[in-house]
Amino acid sequence: MIVVAVPSLILAAISLAAFAGAWVWWLDVLANFRAQYLVALTVLGLVLLASKWRKIAYAVLAVAAVNLVFVAPLYLGSPQAADPSLPHLRVMSFNLLSTNEQYVEVIEYIRSVEPDLVFLYEASRPWEVAIESAGLDYEVIRARSDDLIFGTLVLVKDEVEAISYGFAARQPRAVQLTYQPDNWPETVQVLSTHPLAPTTADRAALRDAQIEFAAGWASERSGPYFVVGDLNATPWSAPFRNLVSEGDLLNSQIGFGLQPSFAATSNALFRVPIDHLLHSDSMTVRDRRLGPNLGSDHFVLIVDLQYLPAP
Repeated sequence: MIVVAVPSLILAAISLAAFAGAWVWWLDVLANFRAQYLVALTVLGLVLLASKWRKIAYAVLAVAAVNLVFVAPLYLGSPQAADPSLPHLRVMSFNLLSTNEQYVEVIEYIRSVEPDLVFLYEASRPWEVAIESAGLDYEVIRARSDDLIFGTLVLVKDEVEAISYGFAARQPRAVQLTYQPDNWPETVQVLSTHPLAPTTADRAALRDAQIEFAAGWASERSGPYFVVGDLNATPWSAPFRNLVSEGDLLNSQIGFGLQPSFAATSNALFRVPIDHLLHSDSMTVRDRRLGPNLGSDHFVLIVDLQYLPAP
């Protein structure tokens, strides 16, 4: 059983070390796999327990329980009860993947889902042309500048004011919308953001700063507002937790489970939830689900939000 005990202890140590991700960038990357740690350590702990390695088994299961504390709220929590009579809107968020050429499939999916707001990340000029010429009933907003190859493409059905904060690597990589949905008594403020993937120390620092920009933006809002995007961070990442607390935001994932959105092309056991929508307490979530990947390495994220009047 030593061949099970040693890997179990190593995995348990990695799981605990990942809590130091706020200070070491690559440990924060490891924190993204809390759900995998939970499952693996539970299985390994039970195997050790059945093999009479009780002390090690209890230690491994204790670390599994620590991970459970952070994963369980996604399943056990629940949004406020939805009221069909109150105004609502549907948001679609999707990282297209820079090499994706499934233009027709994506356009037809937008038609079938009928979202009120659409955010398409890693959108290049060919995607802009395809969307603009598709005859969709949306205003199309290009957030990237001409000197960049990729940026975020926004589709909106109603009048909107948009401000781009820039999509270069050292810019916030975000676009702000001031939006008045049909039948809503208040204006909705939106920040769509696509921070860098934390693949190196420098990129991780930039990712953290871009998420911190979103946190600062949210902390200055009131009324209905939300942050949406491919954040390249899971709910267990230190910058994500700071975004929730500093921005006074609620994770739309709560009550709807793990919903791992990346990598769509990998084994399901290794996928993680990095596509998010976080909202103020003047909104609730009627539904949240993942759609198909449509040629991308991400799944589509669809969130139905509902207005909540002040008590």
